Amino acid sequence: MANVHKDFHGCFSFGLRFLTANYGPEETEAYLRRTARNVYAPLIEALRMRGLPALQDHWNNIMTLEGADFDLHFENDDTLVLTIHKCPAISHMREFKYDVCEGFCESTRIVNEEICALAGYVTETEYDQAAGRCVQRFRKGGAE
Repeated sequence: MANVHKDFHGCFSFGLRFLTANYGPEETEAYLRRTARNVYAPLIEALRMRGLPALQDHWNNIMTLEGADFDLHFENDDTLVLTIHKCPAISHMREFKYDVCEGFCESTRIVNEEICALAGYVTETEYDQAAGRCVQRFRKGGAE
């Protein structure tokens, strides 16, 4: 298994807090969307070309690598559902006393929306940051 640096999550949380405090929530969201377009360009292209199986492979790889307690399945044959029962990022940050910024889980929603919108998909993210769990749904829709 590849080497995972879970301290990245703490640094990311700190960065989100800094951006929001110094530039506001709108600029933080714009930053996250720009980052998603660039960092996840290969995933966006794979989602365009292969559809939801590309996203399924991505999430399975990431969640397995992170050691997450998760479930990933198709619902009604057209919706990919990722359920994270215990978020590995939040768990790690809490264990090592990193500050989990208020918008940490919201950043996932924003990044998912950008990736999906650029590939012709839509997403819904329901999260409970205090409990460290979420449900993310992905399906075809929106403008390509």
